[in-house]
Amino acid sequence: MDQDLLVSKTGTIERCCKRARDEYEKDPTTFVGDITRQDAATLNVIRAWEAAVEMGDHVLADRGLGTAHDEREVITLLAEHGWIEPTLAEDLKRTGEFCRAEWDYQTAPLPALVTIIKRGLDDFDVYARALLAGATALPAAHDADGTEEWEAGDPAI
Repeated sequence: MDQDLLVSKTGTIERCCKRARDEYEKDPTTFVGDITRQDAATLNVIRAWEAAVEMGDHVLADRGLGTAHDEREVITLLAEHGWIEPTLAEDLKRTGEFCRAEWDYQTAPLPALVTIIKRGLDDFDVYARALLAGATALPAAHDADGTEEWEAGDPAI
């Protein structure tokens, strides 16, 4: 497994979570009225989500755990195969719903963003560390000739 990819995505997640927190913590009392800070926080939550999904896609493909049809299924498959706890999976999928609303040009509620910043960003750290630990502890899936087996998917991930 390409540990460099997982380490890189973990760094992306850490930076995005820090930036989202920083935007909120500058002054929580004025965050509600500052659309620029809300946008910066939202974009960083979305970037963290995207990096988490890319990490999960990579693990699923490398370990031959199946092909996810959407972002939520990436998280579901990882939980089903014991890479992350089911409760963490459900919490992350709620964050994914927030991101999906933003991608679909719907207005995600500001209280959801604040809740993600206050409580949900830690989930990304737990997730990234679980995938890194699991990737280090388990050998890659191999086929009959001993070479690594790869699922079809985006080679850039």
